[in-house]
Amino acid sequence: MCNIYSGVSFAVLLFSVVSYIFVMNQKQTDLMAKNGLLFLSNVAKTNDICVRASKYVKKMLYIKIKGKNESVLPVVSKQIVDLYSQATSKCNNLDVRLLLKPIELTKNIKTNYPIDLILYDSDLSKEVESLQHSIATLNAGSKLESIEIVSDHVGEASEEPVKTYEYVALGGTFDRLHNGHKILLSQAALRATKHLTVGVTDVNMIQSKKLWELIEPIETRIKAVVDFLTDINPELEYNVVPIQDLYGPTKDDPRYQLIVVSEETSRGAVKINEKRAENGLQPLETYVIKLAQDSNPARSHEEEEKVSSSNHRMRLLGTYLKSPVPNPNIPDWPYVIGLAGGIASGKSNIAEKLKAKGAAIINCDTIAHDLYKPGLPLNSTLSVTFRKDIITDTGEVDRRKLGSIVFGDKEQLEKLNTIVWPAVIEEAQRRVRILGEDGHRVVVMEAAVMVRAKWYTQCHQLWSVIIPPEEAIKRLQNRNGLSEEEAKQRVSSQPSNQEQVAPANIVFSPYWSYEYTQSQIDRAWDLLQEYLRNRKVQT
Repeated sequence: MCNIYSGVSFAVLLFSVVSYIFVMNQKQTDLMAKNGLLFLSNVAKTNDICVRASKYVKKMLYIKIKGKNESVLPVVSKQIVDLYSQATSKCNNLDVRLLLKPIELTKNIKTNYPIDLILYDSDLSKEVESLQHSIATLNAGSKLESIEIVSDHVGEASEEPVKTYEYVALGGTFDRLHNGHKILLSQAALRATKHLTVGVTDVNMIQSKKLWELIEPIETRIKAVVDFLTDINPELEYNVVPIQDLYGPTKDDPRYQLIVVSEETSRGAVKINEKRAENGLQPLETYVIKLAQDSNPARSHEEEEKVSSSNHRMRLLGTYLKSPVPNPNIPDWPYVIGLAGGIASGKSNIAEKLKAKGAAIINCDTIAHDLYKPGLPLNSTLSVTFRKDIITDTGEVDRRKLGSIVFGDKEQLEKLNTIVWPAVIEEAQRRVRILGEDGHRVVVMEAAVMVRAKWYTQCHQLWSVIIPPEEAIKRLQNRNGLSEEEAKQRVSSQPSNQEQVAPANIVFSPYWSYEYTQSQIDRAWDLLQEYLRNRKVQT
């Protein structure tokens, strides 16, 4: 009996400790400011500031450095790289923005997001009041917090001077603005005294990029660039425009003097100057920025070593691109996931991995084949609608012959779909109900035509599987023994990757290793379980 009481007491104590830790962590999170501005007395004091500031700020961290323009800009040029690289590796959850104008040159600090907390290093303690009054976008009730920062002792005098120009240009994709982009944009803005043009690559220039289907709309990318630039230096003129080629306005505008490029795009600057020479214009000077290394501890060996948008897009796989919303057209339970994907995309393999996680699987393609069986209404309907020779001697539908009729003939394919789709979705919904009655909480409805038939409207979420079309063609050739032309025809007859992604909540791409695919599944399943726990509480 004593042991029982001891066990109960220990359990109560353990629960109390866990609850206390949870409450204290929650209070710490609640006390953190959304947006903060950190004043530094010296440009050298940037070591670990992101880590220190992340204890107080959870979303946006502005950094403002004290110093005179001519003396501080050379070191700022170096610290731009160091600071944003540090932000990537140590506090990637923070949106860090280094304001380029030194304190002395700023009469009224305006930021695009209101400041909730002012941070400052101890050397500025006597100037806090004047610094506080210099912020035009300060929230009422904002707080002050001192941070002790040891100087890195970077020698300012040894740095080369920053050469500036009235008209500066640069270009890029700028998908989901990351710290690599911030380095590029900041170095360009640092060297411009009047005007900065940014060319943002339009649709025709992005289709060779990894997972280009996940790239944000150009309007979103342009807005993010403008938002960042007007934050770090609101005094410049900005022209952020979509471009359909690598030249943009630089090829025929004589006002441009400098182009800023990264190491991997420096060849583009050469081509631009060749085009300017053809147009009788002076060549642009070129400033080349070294690629920032991605030191994020979560980086997979499948990803690039540099800070890149490709890495960011790969990390989106298995996460919510769109938050799920309730579907009032279907019952709450079981929870139905529509699984879409083109031919040879690896959709069935993804379904098997989800089955291993505990989901029940309904394969709509298998349902269609079941409904083709002899004696069933669909069998005879297909025989009458198409040629009788699609029926074998045993009464089965010869799917290869049927495929040769409909693939490549849009009218015949639509005729087949009109006959088959209603019968398949009706049977799938019947099976969903049975699985729910048997106690299954999650049912995955797998279908090659999920998007085209809009069956995802009968699901709670849509998860899509994509691989590059050229990879799908190779897989289809190897799997089905088709010629390259036949495989291309099959792939092109289906919705594109872009169409599969557009309505999806989550996207997978089993293009890389088994482990990388499994990590996507693990992320998605964990997110689903968390969502369902919260959903259960709400309902």
